Amino acid sequence: MSVKKRAKDIIDRLSENKVRLILDFIEYLEEKEAWEATEEILSIKGMMEDIREAEKDLREEKMENFIPWDKVKKNSDIS
Repeated sequence: MSVKKRAKDIIDRLSENKVRLILDFIEYLEEKEAWEATEEILSIKGMMEDIREAEKDLREEKMENFIPWDKVKKNSDIS
């Protein structure tokens, strides 16, 4: 039996109050994971500088500095 299936089976047997506590913890873990991913991306050398430059180009409508999404999709494995 998978871990998720076991967790769901146990949750189904718990009171509403206990499930509320579990939900709070799961939401905390989800948010923590998102922050960790953000920190990992932002720790890449030059990433913040690239983001600021892209935001500036967008404000100044310098669209020639951007790659169209269709072209990105075509040249990758993204469906």
